[in-house]
Amino acid sequence: MGPLTGETVVVLRPRGRTAPLVARLEALGARVHAIPAVKIEPPRSWTPLDRALRSLGAYDAIAFSSASGVEAFFRRAGKRPKPPARVFAVGPATAAALAERGWKAAPAPRNGGGEALARSMGRVRGLRVLLPRAESGRRELAQALRAAGARVDEAPAYRTVFDPAGARAIRALLESAGHPWVVFASGSQVSAFLAAAGAGARPFFQRARAASIGSATSAALRRAGIEPALEAPETSSRSLAAALAARAAAEKPDLRALETTLRAALLKGGRVLRESFGRVRVRYKGRGNPVTDADHASEEAVLRTILARFPDHDFLTEERAPKRTGSPFLWVIDPLDGTANYAHGCPNSCVSIGLVHRGAPLVGGVYDPFRDELFLARRGGGTTLNGRPIRASATRRLEQSLLVTGFAYDRQKRAAFYTAFCRDFLESGQDLRRSGSAALDLAWVAAGRYEGFWEFRLNPWDVAAGMLLVSEAGGKVTDFAGRPWSGVADFGAQTLATNGRVHGQMLRVIQKRL
Repeated sequence: MGPLTGETVVVLRPRGRTAPLVARLEALGARVHAIPAVKIEPPRSWTPLDRALRSLGAYDAIAFSSASGVEAFFRRAGKRPKPPARVFAVGPATAAALAERGWKAAPAPRNGGGEALARSMGRVRGLRVLLPRAESGRRELAQALRAAGARVDEAPAYRTVFDPAGARAIRALLESAGHPWVVFASGSQVSAFLAAAGAGARPFFQRARAASIGSATSAALRRAGIEPALEAPETSSRSLAAALAARAAAEKPDLRALETTLRAALLKGGRVLRESFGRVRVRYKGRGNPVTDADHASEEAVLRTILARFPDHDFLTEERAPKRTGSPFLWVIDPLDGTANYAHGCPNSCVSIGLVHRGAPLVGGVYDPFRDELFLARRGGGTTLNGRPIRASATRRLEQSLLVTGFAYDRQKRAAFYTAFCRDFLESGQDLRRSGSAALDLAWVAAGRYEGFWEFRLNPWDVAAGMLLVSEAGGKVTDFAGRPWSGVADFGAQTLATNGRVHGQMLRVIQKRL
């Protein structure tokens, strides 16, 4: 297993030019999705380049800004031409392309683009410089050289145009689930992505991350309002792949530390709930939506425990503003699930904490301090109750199933709608319960105490832990169309959690009413 195992990396390169980068990324363990965002075509006119090739010996220097420019230049030149006295290249990949053709470029900055190359060329006043370049590429190098007194001839050697197939693939990418890396190797790729994605680009990069090959590409991303999460130290595919691998290695979850912290946070939050039970002050955030001082005290205990160990992690919790810094780790916390029960002295409440890593639940737990029951789950590691493995029920028939539900806070306005589902399940199931704690309901589905649970309009903190408990215990969690949630923002909007065996039967009952 390589450092990029489990990572999805989208490469936006023209057809036929993805192989080296894709091979490097796959060797590091990545799942690579290659999209031809742009394609390389001849310039609209060869006249400037042909004129330059006929008088190549009159130039004091030639500077290439891309490997595509090198390839196009030599293809048009035909036989190998004699180079000018000084040859320059932006980045090691461009220098390597020249070396393959017998031209040696002077040492150049390993990043920084055309302006950095112009500075490294030293005194150029009075020199005649040829720039074979993209027809519509950025012109920093030419502008910097002219400002320094050089006589510059720009000769378009190729042009990049949108690839319709790539545009379709980009739009499909926006609709897909997951949290991929998207690799941008040029400003033209940024432009192509933006043209295809439109207004969907910035929302997409709230869950995906952009990797840039160099400063010029990073600048193009920032102009579009997209902050690159990573920039290669050198302007080369090799450097970019290595940087992605290093980032992945640095962000690899320390499961033992995460699980230890999760357990401690659950127990400390639960201790607050137990000690404050029966003597809390209650206020209301809305009709039927109480909050107590124990909510806040438990939340403080939970966050203090988590952030003491992982200060750079983000969090989303019910009672305060979220912390969103772009960390791949997001703790989704309900410090007191079942507040109405708690406020009325009914001991059916819990602490629920789910840790989401790059959009997918990694570890989660629910602690019931009144029964002293600690439910824990790890992705791929199963679910336990007080340290012992548990499994969802083996019941296969809906009429033999004990079901549980809850009602959203708009229940006074939509009482008839919600109770219609209850009537349907009373008729088709064995019996029905309503506990007042969605997190505990999910934990009990995982433990086999219930066969199924459904509810409308839950929040991410209600279900982030429970969804993992159920799935790792062999159950199933989807929306009411039978689809998995696409991201944290969708967690709980429609929730159907079952032992997996009666899932289809419950879906059919629900879908008759929708």
